[in-house]
Parts: sequence; C-alpha cells; structure tokens
Amino acid sequence: MKKETIDLFFSTKTLQIFLKMDEEDYVANIRHKVGCMYSYTTAKMRAFEKLGLVTSERKGRVVWYKLTDRGRVLREKLKDLVEG
Repeated sequence: MKKETIDLFFSTKTLQIFLKMDEEDYVANIRHKVGCMYSYTTAKMRAFEKLGLVTSERKGRVVWYKLTDRGRVLREKLKDLVEG
C-alpha cells in the first residue's frame, strides 16, 4: 500500500469524512456531519478523487462527489473494521 494512502486514512477526521459521506454528497454537507473545516474537507475529497475512490461533478455552484465502485468496497470494509 502506498504511503500516501496510509497517511490519508490515518487521521480520524479523514476516516470520518469518508465513512459519513452519502453515496452522493457535497462538501458543505459532509463537513457538517464531521465537524471540520470546509477547506480540509475539500482537500480530502480531492485526495479521494485522485485515488479513484470518488468522482466529482459540478452542478451549478456546488461540486458533488460520488463514490466509485472501488470507494464503496473500501468504505464497507472500513465500516466493518471500525464498527465490527
């Protein structure tokens, strides 16, 4: 596993961002669920996109993020690990 991937999920807030986002969600909504800064959430969503875990689509002024198949699989495994 690449160091950048490990570093990305090592943070509790980063893990919460990934686990609490809906199947399709936007940054302002995710940040309210997690309780962190908008800029931090945006940076992490971009990192998830770079890893192929989410895709993004601009709808008007809002950028929506959607889990990819790879992202869904990882989220389920992480949920099992954290909640199980």
